[in-house]
Amino acid sequence: MKKRIRDALISGAFCVIILFSPMANGTGQVDFGGKYDDGDLYVITSLDLSWESGSWEKDIEFNYRYQDKEDIRTTNKGLIAFKQRYEFNPKQYVFSLSRYDYNEFRSINSRLQSNIGWGYKILRTEKIKMSNEFAIGVLYTDVGTEVIFRNSLWFFYKVAPKLNFTNKFLYEASDIPLLRNETAFNYLLTDKIKISLKNIYTEDPYSDNFLSFNIGYIF
Repeated sequence: MKKRIRDALISGAFCVIILFSPMANGTGQVDFGGKYDDGDLYVITSLDLSWESGSWEKDIEFNYRYQDKEDIRTTNKGLIAFKQRYEFNPKQYVFSLSRYDYNEFRSINSRLQSNIGWGYKILRTEKIKMSNEFAIGVLYTDVGTEVIFRNSLWFFYKVAPKLNFTNKFLYEASDIPLLRNETAFNYLLTDKIKISLKNIYTEDPYSDNFLSFNIGYIF
């Protein structure tokens, strides 16, 4: 019961941030995807938001995945993260990151972490963008507290005026390591509407590979 209350409070706190923060003037995108086939349900949703507050740029990321096979739930996992970063030159920045993730089928269902880190913009051209981030922080779980190391690599390639490719890779070193790689081809139908083919591979700790067709809105 205490765990459920804690998770509800965490979710509620982020909802308050979303509803009442200055990010209402920011930019972002929301994606919905999945399929329903012979009684099997696959659902994936994501939300990415960015906005500026003084000298800081802030981001919120949300992802949720659910899978049901033959009336048996096989996947129920999600994450929400808040990051703020400060650029001290055109190539480098520092950031702080708070992240909560949940996986029903992991031995440690809930994890909450707080990190500080450094980011480097490896490449910036009209067609290609690449950056890497390294962070160190504290991971809080039901079984205790530990140090966590994170490394993430982001890659963007503009294939054509309306078509782009993105890849987001994340590795977290802790007692139970986490690996997540998200690959997507995105096509702009209009300035606001896009469709995408997205693949998410995770090891958390068991491997899971999920391919979905998505429709998204850009704002």
